Amino acid sequence: MSVKFTDNSQQVKAQFENNLNKALEMMGVKNQELSTKEITDMRAVDTGRLRASMTYQVDAPNKQVIVGTNVSYAPYVHEGTHRMASRPFLKNSILNYREDYKEIIQKTLGEGFDLKTKI
Repeated sequence: MSVKFTDNSQQVKAQFENNLNKALEMMGVKNQELSTKEITDMRAVDTGRLRASMTYQVDAPNKQVIVGTNVSYAPYVHEGTHRMASRPFLKNSILNYREDYKEIIQKTLGEGFDLKTKI
C-alpha cells in the first residue's frame, strides 16, 4: 500500500489571510454604517459633520480595524462634558452589534475551503 501526502499548508495559509483581510474590511464597513446610525439615533447631529467623518482603516499586519473620526469635538460628544451627557456612538456601534461582527467572521473565514473530509 502506498500513501501520498500533499502539503497544501501554504495555500491554506494564503486563503485564510485573504479571508481574514476580507472580514476586517467588512467589519470596518459595518462599523462605519452602524456608528453613523448611532450618531443619528442619539441625536448627536447638528451639522452632520461628525456623522460624515466616520471612517475606518484596516491594519492587516496587526489583524485589526481602526475606527474613528478626525473631528476634534468627537471625544466630547462621545464621552460628554459637565454640560452635556455622553453619547457613546462608537462604543455602542461595537458592543450593541457584536452578533453582526461575529456573523461576518463566521461567514468569511471559511470561504474558499473544502471543509469535507476526504479519506
